Amino acid sequence: MPILLIDGVKYEERTPADEDELEQAVKEHAEDIFGEQSIYPDIKHKLKTKSGIGSIPDGYVIIFGDEPQWHIVEVELSSHPLYEHIVPQVSKFINGIKNPPTQKDIVDALYQEINSDEFLKLRLKKAIGTTETYKFLSDLISKPPLVTIIIEKHTEQLDEAVSAIAHSQIKVVELQTFTREGVGLSVHAHLFEPLYKSREPSTAGSDTSTKDGVGKVKATKRVTLQDLVDAKLLNSGQKISSNYKNARYEAEITATGKLRLLHDNTTWNSLSQAAQHITGTAIDGWIWWHTLKDGQKYSMDDIRRKLP
Repeated sequence: MPILLIDGVKYEERTPADEDELEQAVKEHAEDIFGEQSIYPDIKHKLKTKSGIGSIPDGYVIIFGDEPQWHIVEVELSSHPLYEHIVPQVSKFINGIKNPPTQKDIVDALYQEINSDEFLKLRLKKAIGTTETYKFLSDLISKPPLVTIIIEKHTEQLDEAVSAIAHSQIKVVELQTFTREGVGLSVHAHLFEPLYKSREPSTAGSDTSTKDGVGKVKATKRVTLQDLVDAKLLNSGQKISSNYKNARYEAEITATGKLRLLHDNTTWNSLSQAAQHITGTAIDGWIWWHTLKDGQKYSMDDIRRKLP
């Protein structure tokens, strides 16, 4: 059994108890797997052919940017009979999405989910600009999807199953889980190859090699709520809010630059920690939370950008 060493600490490979456990890991790390310009709406919707034959994928991913794409996600365990499961399952997905009424159903489901989630809505609108959301989704879903199979161990049987599917755009992600020796799942690490590379963070005063030579990269300081209060862009006691699953959540900025959630009176060190506490998934709190200032609605990212 493989052992992962991190700073001298041993982590043991763990096989997920079931597909639900692996699927939860995928949801938590969707942005790490699919890239910063992706969203993973929390919907499960059946893809049906004209004759009514179909199946329900484990998820859908929307990739925006210069070349928008969408993924149908299937989560599998290598202990399952992969050929017998994956080939008919994915074939049903591919045939079902060719059906125009099914395409419209997917667009409607995605639109409803995105519109009910302030965070997803803000992220998508920021990416597509003035394009109407429903039109963007309709144009996107009219294109052939990528099918992404996420599995805890890449096997020869999986390769045979993939080669038997009549679809050229299939990707496989091996998502391994390691738990700290003697501790268990409460302290764990994941090992995988992302489908899309993240942008490298800038480093203060560092030299960056380029084709043309060496360039200077300006540092970007990590901004906190306290910085915004000190700059008088926010006030201690000011309320911020966001919507999730048709519910409104409010929080108050404390005198120490932390965030107190009003619905359960818990206090958090960062906007993202508080947002994750509510949604159960990793979220950029600077985009998710917003506030009213001078009668206008601003995301916290908008406020942060006003720093000198």
